[in-house]
Amino acid sequence: MIYRRDIDGLRTIAVMPVIVSHAGLGLPGGFVGVDVFFVISGFLITHLLIVEINDQQFSIWRFYERRMRRLFPALFVVLAATTVTATFIMVSFDLENYAKSLVSTTVFAGNLWFYRQEGYFTEAAELEPLLHTWSLGVEEQYYIFFPVLLLALFRLTCARRVVAAVFMLALGSFLAAAVTVGVASEAAFYLPHLRAWELLIGSLLAMAIWQGWWKSSRLPLWITQLLAILGLAAIFWPAIRYSAETPFPGLAALPPCLGAATLIAIGDNSRSLSTRFLSLAPMVFVGKLSYSLYLWHWPLISMAYYQFGELTPQMGIICVLLSFALSYVSWRYVEKPMRNRKRVGSRMIVAASAGVFAASIGIGLTMWKLEGFPNRTSPELLALANPLNFLHDRRDCHFVTAARASANDVCVRGAKDSTPSFILTGDSHADAFSPAIFTASADLGLSGYQFTDSGFVPLPLPGIRLLGQLESDAIEALIAFIDARPSIETLIVTRYWLHQMTGYTYRHKGDVWVDDEYEGSGTAYNATATRNALARFAMRFSKLRIILLDDVPSGSALYMRDNLRRLRFDDFSKLGLPLTDYAEQRSGYERVLLDIADKFPNVQYRPLFQNICNERLCPLFDGKTLLFRDGDHLSWKGALKLVDAARDLLVKDVQSPASPGEAAKLRLWAAPR
Repeated sequence: MIYRRDIDGLRTIAVMPVIVSHAGLGLPGGFVGVDVFFVISGFLITHLLIVEINDQQFSIWRFYERRMRRLFPALFVVLAATTVTATFIMVSFDLENYAKSLVSTTVFAGNLWFYRQEGYFTEAAELEPLLHTWSLGVEEQYYIFFPVLLLALFRLTCARRVVAAVFMLALGSFLAAAVTVGVASEAAFYLPHLRAWELLIGSLLAMAIWQGWWKSSRLPLWITQLLAILGLAAIFWPAIRYSAETPFPGLAALPPCLGAATLIAIGDNSRSLSTRFLSLAPMVFVGKLSYSLYLWHWPLISMAYYQFGELTPQMGIICVLLSFALSYVSWRYVEKPMRNRKRVGSRMIVAASAGVFAASIGIGLTMWKLEGFPNRTSPELLALANPLNFLHDRRDCHFVTAARASANDVCVRGAKDSTPSFILTGDSHADAFSPAIFTASADLGLSGYQFTDSGFVPLPLPGIRLLGQLESDAIEALIAFIDARPSIETLIVTRYWLHQMTGYTYRHKGDVWVDDEYEGSGTAYNATATRNALARFAMRFSKLRIILLDDVPSGSALYMRDNLRRLRFDDFSKLGLPLTDYAEQRSGYERVLLDIADKFPNVQYRPLFQNICNERLCPLFDGKTLLFRDGDHLSWKGALKLVDAARDLLVKDVQSPASPGEAAKLRLWAAPR
């Protein structure tokens, strides 16, 4: 292939939005730059493959030797530097998690590893220094199968049918991704068969040019210029307008991919606006650094976030500048020499790659096996930072599924030999609070059921759900469970209201909650969807008392793991979330709960969790007692601090329900401060 300056310039268009977005300097949709990279990669690699296959010079060995020469040197330098830094600054549990990601990245399975990291205790993305290597995993998994497939197709049939087969593969992958992003967004993002269509767009373009079906020189100049503008706009507009709320990839990934393909397709026309722009010396220079830039920028940002807890604009700029400096050194003294076959022969590159490959896996497995070298931190502090040490009261009562409910496998807690008269339901926040409510109920001679599960939204169908996820079948099981038990007179509900009504918390970004009336407004619809669901809930159980509780304070300031890596432990009493921050969190959800309580006479709103706070702070510790097991869950002992408040609640709303006048007074007490 004749060298094309414009493709290096297009690499700049791909990498810079990613870096700017990750550094918090703007371009919230900058992640589309990765999709541009996929199209470029698909085009270039496929062009080389079909030329070699057509000339009967294709060699699997030579293909993978080129991939090693292109990818391994810079990657392993970055992995080495990141691993050394992580060993010095990360606490043991974070280093152990890093070690697992290091092994996965080394074998180009980072995307599969990070896909599997969904769960309630998943750390924030900013704390994963190798998270960006998921895209390398997608590419390499693609190139394990695609060259062999392409070779087989060319040997079995004619070129036109090969193109048709590749087109059908691309179409199938695209349609699967478009469907999956609406029901399993994480799978659509990370899994290679749902991203393959983006690389295949580049592959199809390479085939069309090779077959002579496309020649930009045939187009009138005005059409070429129009395509140039449209191609650039199709990349820049999503980079500016997309955000964490955008369902992505799927349909939303189509504009940047088609934009990249368009710019490549007209890039051999030196008269086009885009070619002249992309061929400018600064664009070409940054494009040459783009691979190293991509590799270096995220570990720097992640380590800065890890060390300081946030990324200010000034810190973001410093990270970008350091990325450029390190990427130039990496490109000049690692990438370029390793691509020179006269200086580094094939045997040498393969031997060196095998050596560093084995060393990287060995180091990762060692750190993993040794649990991140926990002897660097006192056992007492490590014990405080492990959420699993503060789940002593679960007794297998959490994680109630539809199957468990149907089998009557739902815990009765509280006073023994007492007929259950209420049910506590909700997500893991309700479970974390359960020691308080059931200790109080035992004191009062009452008992109740615990029907909770991680992420469970106990609101009736047509349900409310996270965009990109399926509805839970547990809600119908809950309704059937309640209907079958006439002794239940009161429903007590709490969950992560801040997440549900805003979509943003210290560990969530742009989650959209929808129902059947969703009109595409993103997180602005969250409160409406919740209001609709709560209204249906109140009407469905109109003969029962419904108690809506508020929710706990949340934030990394209440997470011992975060404090362990950021703070010195000379004064535990200063750790916690400022009361003003908690008041702001409550303002994000409290009004909806109050409005539902005002509208439906069987619904009461009871603020309870503010009792965990003092006049200035929602503390992490009460003396030496850890109140929160992580940034948004009470510890077992923390929940017991609310027994008195829970007892008052049960007396007023279960044992002797409040009169309408008293209920109104209590609702007024809960008004946002």
